[in-house]
Amino acid sequence: MTRRIRVIINQAARKGGGSSIASHLVREFAAYDVDIRLPETYEETVGACQTAPADGVTDLVVVGGDGTVNVAINAIAGSDVRLGIIPSGTANDLATYLGLPTRLRKACAVVRRAGTRRLDLVSVNGKFYATAGGLGVVSRVATDVNAFKRTSGFSRQVCRAFGSLVYVLYSFLLLLFSRRITTGVEVYADGRQVGRFSSVALFVNNQPTIGKSVMPCPDARSDDGELSAMLMNKRSRLGTILTVVLMSLRGRHGKRSDAIRFGGEEITVRADQPATFIGDGEVLAHTRNLRLAVVPGALRVIA
Repeated sequence: MTRRIRVIINQAARKGGGSSIASHLVREFAAYDVDIRLPETYEETVGACQTAPADGVTDLVVVGGDGTVNVAINAIAGSDVRLGIIPSGTANDLATYLGLPTRLRKACAVVRRAGTRRLDLVSVNGKFYATAGGLGVVSRVATDVNAFKRTSGFSRQVCRAFGSLVYVLYSFLLLLFSRRITTGVEVYADGRQVGRFSSVALFVNNQPTIGKSVMPCPDARSDDGELSAMLMNKRSRLGTILTVVLMSLRGRHGKRSDAIRFGGEEITVRADQPATFIGDGEVLAHTRNLRLAVVPGALRVIA
């Protein structure tokens, strides 16, 4: 089959984009039927991804971060279209997990070789994500940092300077100074009650890390047909910060009493009040009732 490659360039990603990258990619993929898109809005990005299967695209290649990757995943999940990633975001969680190079030329070489893996996806109330998700402080960190990155002032410059470390630093600020950091939740795994908690954060992961350096679920895998979860229960603020520090040290929080780990094929959450759930760093739901389920082998990715 002739390869038909569609490239989506996120011009707002941390490392930028635009016509200079587009002209380079034309040369890198000159041997193929290549269609390069530089969408100017989120809606244009969604449209370019959603039409890929019907347009006969064999490989949908994203130049961007996890947010743009998430748009592509929700467009091609369950189809034969393969996802290629040229990382240019802040955390690049999926690319890091897959061991993809960050240099443009090397990343293009990976796409040309077209080695393919099948990964599980996580469905949360009907939307998909590939890496890590959660609610509570983890959700607040992701949404606030995303807002900072969209500004044109000092906050955006700080995000660019610190890279993925900005997520950890901002989580410390929230844990120290936010007036309210807990959410009442009742959690079930495969129909069995895990418990009722005053939760600081709930992680439901398909890989060990989130934000590149934080490792809430060290045993999580993207091809084992299961979800891995970790709930941070309420304790003193300094105790919670210590747990986050240990999480950031390659997942050394396993023996902490406030770090409750569990898993299964399906996890349901009932919150006392509407809670925002993020996946791949993007807001996927805002509700009191969440149903998360693993979708085995739903994504074909070039790696």
